[in-house]
Amino acid sequence: MVGTDHLHVVELTARLRDAGGEVVAVVPTEDAIGPWLASRYPDARAERPFDADVDLVVTAAVPDERAAIAVEAMEAGKDVVADKPGATTLDQLDALRRACARTGRRYTVVFSERLGSPAMLHAQAVVASGRIGRVVHTVGLGPHTLALDRRPGWFSDPDRYGGILVDIGSHQVDQFLAFTGAADAEVVASTVRPHAAHAGVEVLGEVLLAAGGATGYARVDYLSPAGLGAWGDVRFTVVGTAGSLEVRQVDQTVTVVDGERTETVACAGDAPTWAADLLAGRPPFPQEHVFTVTRLCLEAQARARRHPPVDGPER
Repeated sequence: MVGTDHLHVVELTARLRDAGGEVVAVVPTEDAIGPWLASRYPDARAERPFDADVDLVVTAAVPDERAAIAVEAMEAGKDVVADKPGATTLDQLDALRRACARTGRRYTVVFSERLGSPAMLHAQAVVASGRIGRVVHTVGLGPHTLALDRRPGWFSDPDRYGGILVDIGSHQVDQFLAFTGAADAEVVASTVRPHAAHAGVEVLGEVLLAAGGATGYARVDYLSPAGLGAWGDVRFTVVGTAGSLEVRQVDQTVTVVDGERTETVACAGDAPTWAADLLAGRPPFPQEHVFTVTRLCLEAQARARRHPPVDGPER
């Protein structure tokens, strides 16, 4: 792996290893996470991440560095698994597209709020079964805890993390496309609001999407209260022509309402399969999906109207 600046690298690596992968090299780039992660894999070397014995490169570097790492890895003949966001500019996105086309390698961004959530995957299967009819609207809510005192310096620089809609908003854009079955969408409107005391930290973002007769609203924020006892009460609602459903990630449940009954399903015991599928040559989505999600997020961020600052929490 190359780039260990975000804690998500721990989960990405663990999932791939549990699915049968072997950690060959860990190239740490952050004082706290990197050395700790390297200590978990003492047999892995700390250099030469693109040698012939490496098939797949994992990166969770500072967001604005991920695309360059991915391009270098693909040029070296490696597939790539990246934390979101995979790119923070359109130029980076273009470079990733060209590298994929030129090398034939696969570039996967793990949108973990869907791929890593048993409840989200169950909900997607319910929609695919036709139980709630045709999807006409979605609502994606992504509250997170701020924990500003534990955030690295780059978290306060939108040029480095891409902005709130590029970063955590990528989950909701991925969800909208996946649940509507749309290959692309239109960004109808978007807004962002900065932290009153830390202007570079965006604490709330909204986006309205439209595709194929369906619309979707998403709100992401860093205003999740400490009393929740979890990093965020992420929810996703789907309204169909014959029913509706709601996903609650904090307890991994799906509540479905159709023409006959209301049913709540607990999904916490189901293990995500994206890593095993990827290693078996069954990617979790078409290659173009990653690029479309990234482009829509970049577009939403670029056109977002900045509204008054929020007196957000420090913790």
